[in-house]
Amino acid sequence: MKKLGFLVFTLIVFFSTFIEAQRRGDVNYITLANRASTPNFFFEELVVPGENGNPELIFIFRMDNDFLPFKKITVDDDINTPESEEFFSTARLNTEIFKGNASKKDLEDISSVSRDVWADTLLASNYEQTKSKKHFAEGKLVTSLAPGMYNYVLQLNLMEEVNERNSQRRNVRVPDFNSKKTGEIYLLNNESEIADLRLINMGNNVRYAEDYKVLVRIPNYDSSKKYSIDIHKAQINRRDTTNQEKITSITIDNNKVLNRKSLSLKKDESVSLMLTENGSFTYALISIPNKGFENSVYSLSLNDGLSDKPLARKIVRSFWPDIPPSLLNLDIAIDMMKFIVSEDQLKNLKKGNDKEKEKKFRSFWEQRDPTPDTEFNELMTEYYNRVHHAFKEFRTPESPFGQDTDRGEVYIKYGPPTSTDRAFPKKGQVLETWKYPNRTFVFEKGSGFSEFVLLGK
Repeated sequence: MKKLGFLVFTLIVFFSTFIEAQRRGDVNYITLANRASTPNFFFEELVVPGENGNPELIFIFRMDNDFLPFKKITVDDDINTPESEEFFSTARLNTEIFKGNASKKDLEDISSVSRDVWADTLLASNYEQTKSKKHFAEGKLVTSLAPGMYNYVLQLNLMEEVNERNSQRRNVRVPDFNSKKTGEIYLLNNESEIADLRLINMGNNVRYAEDYKVLVRIPNYDSSKKYSIDIHKAQINRRDTTNQEKITSITIDNNKVLNRKSLSLKKDESVSLMLTENGSFTYALISIPNKGFENSVYSLSLNDGLSDKPLARKIVRSFWPDIPPSLLNLDIAIDMMKFIVSEDQLKNLKKGNDKEKEKKFRSFWEQRDPTPDTEFNELMTEYYNRVHHAFKEFRTPESPFGQDTDRGEVYIKYGPPTSTDRAFPKKGQVLETWKYPNRTFVFEKGSGFSEFVLLGK
């Protein structure tokens, strides 16, 4: 499965672990905030055996609302929508498939062997939904092909643009599953059952701290062998991906094995696979306890305890869709702790190399984790969400980093006030009062672009 980058528009999904975090350098909070808000377009290709032994090449995709250009619905728009919907967007994605490699020599006088198109009108009930990453459009393009080498081009059109956006040509091999010696691993939603194998549809990504399932095809299944799914942390290099620390091994019991099945794409509107009887392949549906895994990159491999090489392998990345920007960079994450630790503690956290700093950083928050049995730390997340809220809400032309203002610091330490009030005692002067159950803060602002300053500091 591959994620594609179009030439004309950027399809960036930013993944990060603290070990991979770049050094501070010229990175600042604004840089990280921009990265965290990058719109997401997920796209992947996968091949399944298909019904009656006819392989299916499937393209599945997901466009988050903030990736799409929305327009407010007016009386001039010829769209039948419920009254509750205020915005709309149109999108069309089509693929053209060619025989052979995507080389200049092979592309001479070439004609396509298949085309497919997806198009839809997307609706949003308010402006916030148009910028949401939780609302999205998804779809699929599918074609049956004989085994062999192919290449394809994708074309995207948003809001009926004059010029379509074209991807580079990409190669894809459609295997002969009857002779293929290795299996495949498909990423599925955690609610998936045999009757409805719902694809996660986020490339090779799974949601951070959420369990999921995998459907794995076991080639040349032998009931006497001891099969397992082994999970390692992985390190991605330019030329290869290497396994590091082993996280867990999940035994595939014989009662989890599904024999003589056929796998194909569901024919309805969902992005789901289905298993049917009277096939010639063996599968297993396995639950992955991702809730306890760190935000990192992992290698999933199918092993039988005897073979030197995995029988199937899949690289999986954690994806935290609404990650607080601070957590994209270890040095800045530590800097943002200045509101809750002493200067000496902060200096100590900053000492050492990346691994040493990460260890101290994790230890600090693990000691305060309200749910230590899970990887997700609600307190840490709430803290860094407050930092980001302060950055956005309290910045001004004079103070571009809202978290460093007096109101920002109070918000980070105490959260949203129970009530706020503004008064204008003198011309050009503003008093803002924040009330909490056991304390009150008063901020004063002068005329012009001056900042709110906490009184009584």
